[in-house]
Amino acid sequence: MKLEARGISVDVPAGWDANIYQRPDPFARLELRRLEQVSAEETRHVVAHIATFPLPEGRGDYGGGAVELMGPDDALIVIFEYHPDSTATALFSSDQLPWPLHPNDFDPNQMQRPLPGQGGVQRFFQAGGRAFCLYVAIGGMSNRTTVIPIVNEILETVNIVA
Repeated sequence: MKLEARGISVDVPAGWDANIYQRPDPFARLELRRLEQVSAEETRHVVAHIATFPLPEGRGDYGGGAVELMGPDDALIVIFEYHPDSTATALFSSDQLPWPLHPNDFDPNQMQRPLPGQGGVQRFFQAGGRAFCLYVAIGGMSNRTTVIPIVNEILETVNIVA
């Protein structure tokens, strides 16, 4: 199934769960109130979640509330958009898509909140003039050589436009 919304598309395999949503930036809204010059388009923060397991309602942008549900063969892919001004910073200087990922890229210390046996990887980049973070969490570091190739297959289908 192809999931497409807000300038991001991805092919989602059968049995996986996915969602693309938009959450306004509270800091940009404050700026909007102060300057009244920031457009709604400039305040968007698009988040894509693609997971091997059912995504719970009320999860955090980086998977809080979801990663706790992962089994050893599970994965959660997060593509998080930052404010457009971020493209001018060194952190988002790469215009190369940060995949494919490799098993050695994953580390338990890369998790937003370390959980036993889990690992993660985080990469910052820009695409289509937009700033993003790719964050991938896996449920079992011991299974990363079988899980990560599947994650890479999905990442290869991601398309981002301005």
